[in-house]
Formats: sequence, C-alpha cells, structure tokens
Amino acid sequence: MTMPRPPEPQEPQEPRPLSEHECRALSELEQHLADDDPSLHQRMRPRPAWMPAISSRAYNALIQVAVVLVVLVVLLPPPWAAALAVVVVMLVPTVITVLAQRREQPRERPDEG
Repeated sequence: MTMPRPPEPQEPQEPRPLSEHECRALSELEQHLADDDPSLHQRMRPRPAWMPAISSRAYNALIQVAVVLVVLVVLLPPPWAAALAVVVVMLVPTVITVLAQRREQPRERPDEG
C-alpha cells in the first residue's frame, strides 16, 4: 500500500486587482456603513502612516502642548526662552523612548485567585 504524497508547497500568488463589479460592491458597502454608523466609519478609516498608534485625544493634547510652548518662547525673555527650548529638546526624545519601551514590554496580569 502506497502512501499519498503530501502536496507540494505552492508559492504565494500575487494579489490580483479587484474587478469593476467588486470595486462597486465595496464602495456600496462603505457608503452603507457611513450612512448607518458614522462613528464606526470614522474609526475604520485608514490612518496616515505618520500617526499609526496615536489616538486623536493624544494628538490633540500634543498640539495644545506645542502651542503653549510656542507662546511661552515668544513671551519669555530670551534667556528663559532658550532654557525652555533646551529642556524641551532634551525631554521630548526621552519621553518618546520611555513610551516606546513601555509599549514593547508585555503587560503582566495580576494573578486571579
């Protein structure tokens, strides 16, 4: 009795472009989604590549902090403005590094017991 041979591994096929009918169906589905649930449609939209993980709340907070810093630099006397700029230049990369390391570390869950 001979054993059947396992199937040969196939090379992945390149994705083919959508047909006109498929594109139309997807557009209709997207339009129905936008009409039925605008907030879900808003959340499902692709984000720009430069802000893949930033929530809109964090993005707004970042803009507000930047505006406050610019106003302070304009209003403060030059030595204080320079000191503030130096602190910001040192602090921002540090905060970004710490947040990136936190995100990479797996979160430990407390034992349920």
